Amino acid sequence: MAPTRYIVRARAEGSALDDFIASIKLDPALELVDVIGPPGHPHTAVVAVAQDMAPAFEQRFHNSPHLMIERDRPLSLFPGTDATDRSERKANA
Repeated sequence: MAPTRYIVRARAEGSALDDFIASIKLDPALELVDVIGPPGHPHTAVVAVAQDMAPAFEQRFHNSPHLMIERDRPLSLFPGTDATDRSERKANA
């Protein structure tokens, strides 16, 4: 199974996101996929979590006063479709 990806952002200025990123590096169950923002001052982290651990990961941060977490979803230019839908249509064309 493919891991579930999340976008994590700090709710306010401070070290919450930096501390979170540091903790990910110590947890073998989590993968830091990307850090977005200026060097030394990231504003967003993209994290991959095994699907079976995803509900617990979400719950851990659901009520966090310091971090916002949401599932990373594919972007689409066309409402109601995603990248998977388009690639399947090309393969069947």
